[in-house]
Amino acid sequence: MIKVYDIETFANCFTYTDYNPSTKEINVFVISSFRDDSVEFKKYLDSIKKCGMVGFNNLHFDWPVTNFIYNLLQPTAEKIYAYAQSIITEEKKEYTKVWIKQLDLYLLNHYDNKARSTSLKALEVSCRWNNVMDMPLHHTTQIDEHLLQQVLEYNLNDVLFTAKFYEMCSDKIKLRKEIKKKYKLDVINKSDVVIGESIFLKYLSDAMDTPIKELKQIRGKRTDVPIKDIIFPYISFRSKELNGILNLMSETQTSSSYLANFIKSIDTKRSTNELYDKLKANNIDVKKTAQQKKSFSFTTHYGGLRLDYGVGGIHGCAPAGIYTSTDEYDILDIDVKSYYPNLFIQNRLHPRQMDQDTFVQVYSDIFEQRVLAQKDGDKLTADALKLSLNGLFGKTGSDVSCFYDPTVFYAVTVNGQLLISMLLESLYMTGCEVIQVNTDGVTIKHLKTKKAEILSICKEWEDKTKLTLEYANYTKMIIRDVNNYIAVGDKVKEKGCFETKKDWHKDNSFMVVPLAVRNYFVDNTPIEYTLSKHKDILDFCGRYKASRGWHAEYVSLKDNKENREDYGKIYRFIPVKKGGTSLKINKDGRVHNLLDGYQTIPYNRIEKINKRDVDFLFFINECQKLIDTIQPSQMTLF
Repeated sequence: MIKVYDIETFANCFTYTDYNPSTKEINVFVISSFRDDSVEFKKYLDSIKKCGMVGFNNLHFDWPVTNFIYNLLQPTAEKIYAYAQSIITEEKKEYTKVWIKQLDLYLLNHYDNKARSTSLKALEVSCRWNNVMDMPLHHTTQIDEHLLQQVLEYNLNDVLFTAKFYEMCSDKIKLRKEIKKKYKLDVINKSDVVIGESIFLKYLSDAMDTPIKELKQIRGKRTDVPIKDIIFPYISFRSKELNGILNLMSETQTSSSYLANFIKSIDTKRSTNELYDKLKANNIDVKKTAQQKKSFSFTTHYGGLRLDYGVGGIHGCAPAGIYTSTDEYDILDIDVKSYYPNLFIQNRLHPRQMDQDTFVQVYSDIFEQRVLAQKDGDKLTADALKLSLNGLFGKTGSDVSCFYDPTVFYAVTVNGQLLISMLLESLYMTGCEVIQVNTDGVTIKHLKTKKAEILSICKEWEDKTKLTLEYANYTKMIIRDVNNYIAVGDKVKEKGCFETKKDWHKDNSFMVVPLAVRNYFVDNTPIEYTLSKHKDILDFCGRYKASRGWHAEYVSLKDNKENREDYGKIYRFIPVKKGGTSLKINKDGRVHNLLDGYQTIPYNRIEKINKRDVDFLFFINECQKLIDTIQPSQMTLF
């Protein structure tokens, strides 16, 4: 049995609400000066010890507070509030013993990662919840019996959404439960990356006959990495431009103490190239270094593209436009299969604190087992081992992991982009037009008569690198830049601003815009037709997520008087022909219109709306802006 729960803590009031998705039962407990359910609450916790509790950020907040109350002889709202505030303000989260099983959807989805960080309220918008409520009261508010109803309504709304989100995460939860059965690993609240590391450690533990606990104690050393020492010996170029990049990288040494060696006035926001050139221009004889991953950047022009190199890989893209296959030309996308895992295996890369033969053998075994699982239709094993293979590379760059080793981290990423550059050079010298280059592949436009020659070049590259290439034909590519494009083949691939489906933690404002633009470019459907026929009103909604110090307000006229409504930190709204003004307001007095030049209405609570009231001009203009980045100054909407 599952209890989905959430708590609220005020200076003089504590509330707990949970919901059983199976029975629809709701339980509410309050601890305050005017209502004290503390005895009943403790008895209730005793009664659900064999249940599972599901929450959002519950392991680091809701559960510690709940456990604190359970262990207090005489719980009061004031004591609970003081403890809750200490959790919020502490920098390091302390472990609280779990005696009722906890599932934390926040940790499971890796929202504790800065790049993925999101709130329950933001998820309510992206997951299309019918009532996006922000807490109407500040946590210092003195709650009375009248205000309590507002708190409980808000508390229940969060619980019911968390229950929906729990269902939406069912595949992730199922995978973690199956991993626990198969590998005897408790990963229910772990992110994909951590699960991958855990599975690899399990295999490594068996191979080395060493407990996982001991393996976790192994630590690699922080060290400078001379790039020339890690470049594979079979990497070579024929062009001046790419040889220049190879030489520049060979002169580079990664270092965590980069800035200490240089003049403080140097602008460290510049790329590594610019820093090096400035030093040389001033007759300063130094070894070129890179302080952090961001600083490791190089640029050259080759094959008609600007090529950018960095720790994240190589990136290059043809000018914005539409690229199509014809009777004479094909567009071919060439990707390296399981690029980073195979770079490890084929080049016998390993963290230096671990035995090379054992590490490489374990990595190879996991790869082969995944291939077999895919052939056998064993999705669980295939998915679990994919996490292990893909997650390991990132851990070589994490100094809190036993796999940490800057040398192998840079060996993978530096050689990865240089090998792609070798393939790019050979294809370009054959007469191919290069459309895109990215971390693990190249997209080219080529004469159909040269197909055999191109495949021969690819085969030669495969023989030299011991890696495998995969191919996809595109009939059309609509490109804004390397991170924003549509590729039309057997399936339609969307990236960046053209995505019509986004991950839950991303902003899904005005999703009808990329949908209409996609239909326009792919199916030649007029923008206005898509907008008029699209039925889901939530795709016409925008989202405002306030940063610290800001909040959203809606201003309108009511009975010829100005009416203001405070929507807090998360605000969902629709551009309409007749409405009010949506503002973001800072506590210092600054005010900005969320949609300059357009009227809006709030839509935090889903209600019936006549689509004829929607301001289609706003959406037509937004679509045209995006189209103009591909086809400048062309009136092509209708």
